[in-house]
Amino acid sequence: MKDLIFTIETNKKIAKNTYEMVLLGDTTDIKCGQFVNIKLDGFYLRRPISVCCVEGNALTLIYKVVGKGTEAMAKMGA
Repeated sequence: MKDLIFTIETNKKIAKNTYEMVLLGDTTDIKCGQFVNIKLDGFYLRRPISVCCVEGNALTLIYKVVGKGTEAMAKMGA
């Protein structure tokens, strides 16, 4: 497992408690359907999140707000 740092390009609400986050960074070894572990300042999400789409250096995650960690993610901007 390798630690990577991504920047948020977009983070928008797409349904009730559901968000789409597009991250920019090194996507060389990441494929659609794989899972990523997310670490935020003050949080390490307990469950991995599935990768929805990888295009170039953009990685798309679709996630549902279910706890404090994903709630913090939903408040993050570009």
